Amino acid sequence: MTRALVLSEHDLGSWGERFRAGEVPAPLPYGVDALTDLGWTLHGAPRAVDPRWSRWRDLVEHRAGFPVERALRGSGEARRADVVLALLEQQGAAAALLRRAKVPPYGSTPLVVWSCWLADDLRSATPEQRRRLARRFDGADLITHLSRHETEIFTDLGIDESRLFPVTYGVSHEFYVPGDGPRDIALLAVGQDRGRDYRTLLDAVRGTDLVLDVVCKPENLADLDVPDNVRVHGTVPLTDYRRLLQRAQVVVVPTRDLAYPTGSSVALESASSGACVAVTGTRAMRDYFTDGVDSRLVDEGDVAGWRAVLTELRDDAAQRERLGAAARRSVETRFNARHMWTELAGVMVERGLI
Repeated sequence: MTRALVLSEHDLGSWGERFRAGEVPAPLPYGVDALTDLGWTLHGAPRAVDPRWSRWRDLVEHRAGFPVERALRGSGEARRADVVLALLEQQGAAAALLRRAKVPPYGSTPLVVWSCWLADDLRSATPEQRRRLARRFDGADLITHLSRHETEIFTDLGIDESRLFPVTYGVSHEFYVPGDGPRDIALLAVGQDRGRDYRTLLDAVRGTDLVLDVVCKPENLADLDVPDNVRVHGTVPLTDYRRLLQRAQVVVVPTRDLAYPTGSSVALESASSGACVAVTGTRAMRDYFTDGVDSRLVDEGDVAGWRAVLTELRDDAAQRERLGAAARRSVETRFNARHMWTELAGVMVERGLI
């Protein structure tokens, strides 16, 4: 049995309660609970609730530039663990520094950092920032990333490929499922991360008879001229979001070309829901979707291309159904959280970390 300390910004116990209340899609963040099916036991680290400690924590973490409390409070569990698993790079920063400095118990416990934005941060950083990030994560035994082309960003920094793994990202396919009602939303765009390209999408539908529903934060559309044929809904609760995916004929995910696969969560959750997916064909997104097989891909910033594809999909129900069914199968067989964590657990064994 493998015992792991999971460093996450979320309290694992509270997350479980939220799952039972239907507020999150999996029993643990990012579906890491799938590891328990492999015989793992997962333990988290608490955060202080006393306001006096909270003020001290906030001051220290502000100065450090990354979270430290969970790593410190989790040291007892780290001593008993076979591996420390950090969910997202910021949560692994303190543990990596402690491991690099050989400070017990982190100095003797393998550390795996499941990262998302680190490669993109490295790509856009100044030389001094790159050196600082390299030092910060030098203690990690394994750093995962979400797209194969990110590997060279890490190796260019001097990180050996033996410490890297492009994990196959996956979503909660047992939560995001096709619905049993009509698909009565023609075009749906959802998302609020830094990679969304709503400007191109709005320009594509402007002056057409296409009707687009958009679910995002107001700041995602700041300074953009929203056409009359676009309905903006703001953010919605998780259950409403899932229902929107089940109602959508086409889910549109326009993005910029970042190092990580920005938009992949919404795109894969839409695919898992059986919707037809149209995405920007960035290098990262092509790891997950194939044009004409399980999606439609459009070049970055291609207004005319988006207009043509969205018009074609609106008028071709058979194509929408074919692509949506193929997308659902793709998530069921590969791009799901159970596959992702099973794959990563196998890599840890292969590389002698556990």
